[in-house]
Formats: sequence, C-alpha cells, structure tokens
Amino acid sequence: MSKIKSKKSGWDIFGKCFEILLLLFLIIYCITLLIPLIWMFISSFKAIDDYTLNMFGLPNRWVISNYEQVFEVFKVQYTTKSGDIVKYNIWGMAIYSIIWTFSSSFVHVLFCSMCAYVLAKFRFFGSEFLYSLGIFVMIIPIIGSTPAIMLLRRQLGIYNNMLLLLLTSQSGAFSGLHFMLLYAAFKRVPSTYGEAVKIDGGNNYTIFFRIMLPMVIPSMVAIFVLQFLATWSDYNTFIIWLPSYPSLSVGVYKFQQESTKTGLPMPLVLATLIIVIIPTTALYLGTQKILMSKFTVGGLKG
Repeated sequence: MSKIKSKKSGWDIFGKCFEILLLLFLIIYCITLLIPLIWMFISSFKAIDDYTLNMFGLPNRWVISNYEQVFEVFKVQYTTKSGDIVKYNIWGMAIYSIIWTFSSSFVHVLFCSMCAYVLAKFRFFGSEFLYSLGIFVMIIPIIGSTPAIMLLRRQLGIYNNMLLLLLTSQSGAFSGLHFMLLYAAFKRVPSTYGEAVKIDGGNNYTIFFRIMLPMVIPSMVAIFVLQFLATWSDYNTFIIWLPSYPSLSVGVYKFQQESTKTGLPMPLVLATLIIVIIPTTALYLGTQKILMSKFTVGGLKG
C-alpha cells in the first residue's frame, strides 16, 4: 500500500509540475503576442523625431493628431474593371470591407449549416464520402489547385466579381473545422423534433428553418464571429481574386509599401493599423463570452 501511495504521490507531483510549466509557457506566449500590439499602439502617438530617436520607449509628447492625419493621408490607388485609375480613401475601403466581411461570413455560415444538417440527419448514397471530403478539406491544404481555379473562374466570369465569388467560394459548404463543429451541433439535436413536425404536416424545409436552425443559433453565432474576424484581415482574396475591389486589409498593405517609397512617417502607418483593427478588436471583446462558452473539450455546444 505504501508503494502504491508513493507512486500516486509521484504522479501527482509530476502532474502539478507539468501544469505549472504549461501555464508559464502560455503566459510567456501571450506576452509575446501582446508586446508588438502594445508597442504599435504607443508608437502611433509619437512624433517623427521622437520615433526616430526613441523607437522602443514611451513618447515624450503624445501626438493625437496622428490619428486625425490618417483620414487625410490614407489613400490608395486602384485600377477599376474598365481600366480607370481611382483613389480610395479610408471610408471607401471600409465600405467594401464591411460589405464583403458581413456577406461572406453570413453565406459561409448558411451554406455550411445546410451541408452539415443534411449529412448529420440524412443517410443517402455518397453521404459518407461527402463527410470524408469535409475532413479531407480540413486536413489537407489544397494550394496547388490555385492556377486551375484561376483559369476556371476567368472562363466562367467569376474572377474579379464579388457576387459570383461570394456564391461559388470553394470553402462555403466544406469549411473544415466549422463544418465539423456544425455537424456535431446538429448531431446532438434529437431527431424526434423533426418527426413531430412531420406528424403535424410540416416538411423538411420547416424542420430545418424553424426547428433545427434556432436550436444551433448560438453555435452559428460563434462561427460567424470567428469567420468575421478572419475575413476582415484577409487580403489574399482581394489581391488574387478581387484586384479591382479595395479593402482595408489590402489598403493597409499598399499604404505601407508606398510609405517606404514616399518617406511617410512610421507613426502614421502604425496609427492606420490601429484604426483598422479597432472593429475586430471591439467585436472580439464584445463576443468573448459567447465564443468561450461554446467551446468544450469535444467542440461546440449545440
């Protein structure tokens, strides 16, 4: 008995030491993520000479006018579909970012939920293959198919068309992790609800839109927020597939490149970055409880 107790106590000590080391590692990791953001925020309030002479210290004088100048200086040149050259300011780029982020996140969650519901509640020929395809998309990065997709979209007129690209995105239905989370959420909803609706004369559309969707709305909201956060800062889509549409993410990328050529002060560039990340930061802080409450050890709650 004494040997068993000593072994248990040894494992307990090892477990506690492991938890402490893991906690320290996570704390250090979080600090490394916060330090660049804090430095960027502080440096955005510096004057030009203050930033040059004291790059990593506190500003000698907090220059709030940097943020006022951003709305005047932050302009990016774009070539439209017709070949005209147009300059967009921060408000024009913000409109395109808001439209694309909201619409793509909504369509993403809607298509993904419909696909997850069908595979979770119906059994038909090929259903297991489609489920495996969803897992395959989540695990295997399909990067080498970009040239073929580019050629196909150009021939179909989808390239540089925001509406068609929104409806034909290859990650709409099988989005990997989000598909799996919604699949698990629908699996947890008892099928007896649908059977009761059919007894009362309802059809599959009634079951899905009026019974099943309301039961997984919390999970859908969490996925919508995650998709919104990812889409807001996504500049690859606009650079590769929507080159004529300005967005804040691409605008900041081009603005930073032009600043190195024109000698634009770095505090103004950092102030621009702070303004651009304000919406996503506010959204995350406002929905943090929703996001954290939906995640469990096995996935999302239904």
